[in-house]
Amino acid sequence: MADVPQVPVAAQGDVLTQSQMQANLSTAKESRKRAELDAQLLANRIALLKQEEEKAWKKIEETKKQAAAIVELRVQNEQKFAAKEQFYKNKWESIRAAQAQNAMTRDKAKALRDQTRQGLMEQKHKNATDCKMQSAQILQHKKEREAAERQQNTDRSNYVKAAKDQGKQKMQEDRLMQLEKFREDYEGRTAQEELLRARTDALVAKMEKEEMELIQRLQNTQTVQHNAYQELQAALGQTNRQITNTAHKFGSSARSGGSAGDGDQPQPAA
Repeated sequence: MADVPQVPVAAQGDVLTQSQMQANLSTAKESRKRAELDAQLLANRIALLKQEEEKAWKKIEETKKQAAAIVELRVQNEQKFAAKEQFYKNKWESIRAAQAQNAMTRDKAKALRDQTRQGLMEQKHKNATDCKMQSAQILQHKKEREAAERQQNTDRSNYVKAAKDQGKQKMQEDRLMQLEKFREDYEGRTAQEELLRARTDALVAKMEKEEMELIQRLQNTQTVQHNAYQELQAALGQTNRQITNTAHKFGSSARSGGSAGDGDQPQPAA
């Protein structure tokens, strides 16, 4: 800030000349212009400080939006993973239910075979009883027929047993293959989800670091802004003190001139 010049005061009984008055007026104008220039510079610095503050707040808002987007992405990923996990759980329960249904079907088939076998045995007993009443020729024929039937039954039983064993083995193999495929698919999807989660965590860590750096930069900006405000306040305080001291000096000089001049005021030259 420019110092306010002291306007020369005429000594007791002296009269200011026109050139002195002109010089005093010029000095006052120069002082005013310097004061206006200082005020403009201060206004420019204040405008720059406001712009920096606005930029800092914009950065804060952008950081908050990025953090909210990260949280939303994390929630979406967790929901997707939960949905997939529920899907696999339902699929596994469906497989177990199918296995239980197959077991129940096998039990029913076994009961039906037992019932059929019991009926055959009862029918054979009845046929044997009836054949006893036949002649020896018929009895011989009956024995041959029964022998043939026993062989057929044996062959049929062996065929049914072999087919049953083969079916059970194929069913077991199909079930194991299905379980293996399900396990591989589950492990592949789980690994993929873990990879996506690791990438997301890395991105979150990077953005959190960037957020801390932006906060630190904002704090530094605010510190600079605070120091600038303190400098401005100090400059304004110094200017006010200088103006007060100058006014005090002018007042003292005026009072001193008035008391020593026998009541006459100096007149300017014609």
